[in-house]
Amino acid sequence: MVAPNLPREAEVVVVGGGCMGASIAFHLARRDVDVILLEKGHVAGGATGHSGALVRQHYEARIGIRFARQSLAFFRRFEKETGFSCDFRTTGFLSGTRERDLPAFDALLELLRSEGVRAERLTPSDAKAMEPQLEVSDYAALIHDPDAGYADPIATANGFAAAAAVEGAKVFDDCTVASIATQSGRVAGLKVRGAGLLRSGRVVVAAGNWTRDLVATVGPRLPIRYVRGEVAILRRPIDFGPPPRIHFDFYGNTYSRPDGEKDTLAGYMDTDPRKTIRDHDLVETLPATTARDIRTRLAKRFPRMAEAQPRGGWAGAYDVTPDSYPILDRVGPEGLFVAVGFSGHGFKLSPEVGRLVAEHVSTDRRPEWLEPLRASRFADGSPIRPDAPFPRRGRRLP
Repeated sequence: MVAPNLPREAEVVVVGGGCMGASIAFHLARRDVDVILLEKGHVAGGATGHSGALVRQHYEARIGIRFARQSLAFFRRFEKETGFSCDFRTTGFLSGTRERDLPAFDALLELLRSEGVRAERLTPSDAKAMEPQLEVSDYAALIHDPDAGYADPIATANGFAAAAAVEGAKVFDDCTVASIATQSGRVAGLKVRGAGLLRSGRVVVAAGNWTRDLVATVGPRLPIRYVRGEVAILRRPIDFGPPPRIHFDFYGNTYSRPDGEKDTLAGYMDTDPRKTIRDHDLVETLPATTARDIRTRLAKRFPRMAEAQPRGGWAGAYDVTPDSYPILDRVGPEGLFVAVGFSGHGFKLSPEVGRLVAEHVSTDRRPEWLEPLRASRFADGSPIRPDAPFPRRGRRLP
């Protein structure tokens, strides 16, 4: 049911109550912008609430590292900034390389360090001492980022939304946007199902997998595909020991992180972008065969996990661009902005993306760091390219 007190007009309307939309609304409200945040269900009820919520800096492109570094710093001071907790937990991050990939590994390590990441190069024996359950026999070296961790995605989105409200924003659940209204080449507002026209000269669509089709009714069809992603929750054996660090296994095709004191959250690192799907709805179950396959793969790196107990999981879709970096730009009619195509990286980048998009929307001047993420980069032949590519079979979408 649409809220009866939904205003008829606002300076800016943000569509989507996940971590991205809530962050944008918060940063706009901080700038004293009259902003409304609309969510078709409830805040964090979609992909955000099912995010792996990793917060790490391990990227191959400088722009990814810089966005991640600024966002990690914000997560660490989240409560001070917003007045609410995101339950960020520092775990550290480990990932290894085999002998043949050492040159690329060292180039990536140097890139991370040049951007201020406290990346440490470990020998296999050093890593084994740090993470006793980790199988390192095929590794020639490992990277350790002591500052990485994870947060509670539901607490994060709700924290941003609540903080936005404190700053003067209006947040509404159960408000489905039927269409974007335009007049004379400009955005005129949004047609809200059951409530009519909400007038606004500036609209930000940050509605995850629904963004592409909503924007296409008045603007360009953005180059977004949907790629399946799956997550399993595994209860670690009782004699496993302390919760492990975040781990990326490029060779076994798994990523994993602790989920509280007893469970591990794990999924596939590489998802073949050619295997696109049409139905991008979230499925809050996981086939037993998929859970077992993730466990089997993870057990090759953490042998004790062979006895882990599957405790559920889910499957959804990543909104993927051709270069796996988001589109953060004004598109179509004057006053329409998008934040879309995060390719599985949205949660960890949401604080810095929210700040920069809010600056763009409120000043109508594109910040320097959003220039490479413009919508036209694909047609221009200037997609984001890795500065230190580490060998991989496909695209990493954790």
